[in-house]
Amino acid sequence: MSQKITRLILPFSALSESRTETFTEEMEKAVIYCFAELERAKSSGLILKKPEEKMLFLAEFCYPLWLAPFNNASLLFDGLKTTMHTMVYKAIPDVKIFMEKANRGSKALETYIAFLSGDANYFQTSGQEKTMAIDALIAEPIFLKEFNLYLSEAKQVETQPKIVTLLPTIDELTISTITQEFKNLKSDLKEDVNFLYETMKLLNKTTHNFVKIIRGKIRTIREEVASEIEKQENIMTPKVDRINEEYEEKIAELTRNFEKQLLTLQKEKVKLEKTKEQILGKIERCNIEAKMHAADKDTVGEKNWKERANESKKEFSDIQVKAEEIEERIKEIEESKSLETFRLRSELEAKVNETRKDLLELEASRDAEIQFHQQEIDKSEHLTSTIIKQIDKMIRSCEADLANFEKLGVQKKHEGQALVYMPFYLVCYRTEEKKRYVIFAPSVANSIGFRTKFKGALGKAKVKQLLVPRFKAVTSLLEKFPILLEGNAAFEKEIREVGDKFDMLKSTTERNKIKSGLERVKEEGWLSEKEYEVFDQKLV
Repeated sequence: MSQKITRLILPFSALSESRTETFTEEMEKAVIYCFAELERAKSSGLILKKPEEKMLFLAEFCYPLWLAPFNNASLLFDGLKTTMHTMVYKAIPDVKIFMEKANRGSKALETYIAFLSGDANYFQTSGQEKTMAIDALIAEPIFLKEFNLYLSEAKQVETQPKIVTLLPTIDELTISTITQEFKNLKSDLKEDVNFLYETMKLLNKTTHNFVKIIRGKIRTIREEVASEIEKQENIMTPKVDRINEEYEEKIAELTRNFEKQLLTLQKEKVKLEKTKEQILGKIERCNIEAKMHAADKDTVGEKNWKERANESKKEFSDIQVKAEEIEERIKEIEESKSLETFRLRSELEAKVNETRKDLLELEASRDAEIQFHQQEIDKSEHLTSTIIKQIDKMIRSCEADLANFEKLGVQKKHEGQALVYMPFYLVCYRTEEKKRYVIFAPSVANSIGFRTKFKGALGKAKVKQLLVPRFKAVTSLLEKFPILLEGNAAFEKEIREVGDKFDMLKSTTERNKIKSGLERVKEEGWLSEKEYEVFDQKLV
């Protein structure tokens, strides 16, 4: 391993907020020893009696973790490669190819619109993703949050610690290679995002330029045709005026003729209406006279007046028929007038249109050209807007992926790589040929309180509350270590040999430290006198 690598060691135990008393190395080792004894399975069963587990060794190890600089943070790697992180990011179509197509197509409006139409869905998000598996990288947010806090307590050491340090199975060169690949991926994504922004600018600029050109064409068409229209108007206006005057005279003459006929009929109609009123008055007088003669019992007189009334009624009926005939004739004349007027106006319109034929064709041709160019504008703007929306959506997705890069790693404290030693205790038990490993992860030392005393009164070991695991995610990582041993016989043999060599219980110095620590733990009230004697006797 390179001498340039910074070595850091983390503390196993830390004081809780409530603890004001010191917590010595001797106390730590004593408590771990108590935990190991309490964890050891005792003999049980009456018929099929299970043998008691024997403690093969209890030793302190250091788990290796790598820190590799990455921008303003440090990536964290599992030195024993029990973890892996898969980076998921959006698959981006080749932006350079698209820009090349855009540049080639921008030489002419026709080729540009053809390009936009053909590649309208080039950046359509299809949900496709790419992945990059990063061996040994620790990226779990909870773990990083915990470890960032834990790392602030690290101390730099110049040489390898005296306790058993597990050699990392992933070396510094591999870490550098992985980190560089990771940096390259981020750089590629950033470059793609920049290209996407450039593509948006290119499309907007090109479309804007073509729209400007088309609008200039429309303006030229309007100006050129306006001059020709003015010439045609000067020629046609007198002709149209003469046609209008001619037909206005015809319509006036037609109106006078029909009004003359209507006037005669209206006079006849009024005359008949007056006659009808006179006859109605005559009928009323005859009826009165008939009633008066009937009252005088003048039968002959009554009869004469009734006959005269009937004659008047017949005369009224004849006049009524004549009046209705005149009314019908008036309607027919009015309808004829309306039809003739409509016919003349239609002829007028047809003749005016025929006279203005060249002018109308000129205007239609102008409008058709303008409409065609306007459609070119609408189509190019619509296609550009569609593609830009897709690019914008892809940019947001890529920027979200880039933001995920910033969430990886812990606070950067060293410029170069660093190897971090994280202490833990490992105990190995054996029953017959079966071995069992138990991990004691970095913990926090508590102060004895009411709840602890209450649990002690219930018969529970109070000492279990003195040291409790400090970090959930860190503990989960360390708990993979026994599983790693189960799957690798050679590594398990190596750990067993090293553990036996550095077993705390086989070293007189370490046993004395444990004994001293037990006394301090008992003095604080974590162990009863009886518990102390049991642990002390086992130690001896």
